[in-house]
Amino acid sequence: MTRIITVALIILFIITAGCALFVPMQKPVEQDNRLFLWLPGASSVQVLSDWNDWGGSVAAGGIIDPLSGRMEKDDTGLWTIDIAGLPGGVYRYAFYVNGYKWIKDPLNPETALFDGRTVSIIMFTN
Repeated sequence: MTRIITVALIILFIITAGCALFVPMQKPVEQDNRLFLWLPGASSVQVLSDWNDWGGSVAAGGIIDPLSGRMEKDDTGLWTIDIAGLPGGVYRYAFYVNGYKWIKDPLNPETALFDGRTVSIIMFTN
């Protein structure tokens, strides 16, 4: 039964999120400048990226700020963050889960490298 509910939630998410999720190299629609990650078991998720100096880890000390790029979780386990207002350009990013695990965006096939890790890339135009 839980498997059916999980599949139904995933299908509902795909339908309501629209096709923009499957075209990662285009700027999201103005009213939907968000990144998504469905990870219900996670206790925390951050977006580490070029636009936030990888959570501060590229600064002196190399320690990731636990507040930088913090995502919000809804009741279904969907994590989101608003990334509106970024200047045009190509950016690398990754999800930082539970304070230790880096993962690339599973909905975005475009990748690059950062510090020996495979991360995702997204492009914004002005």
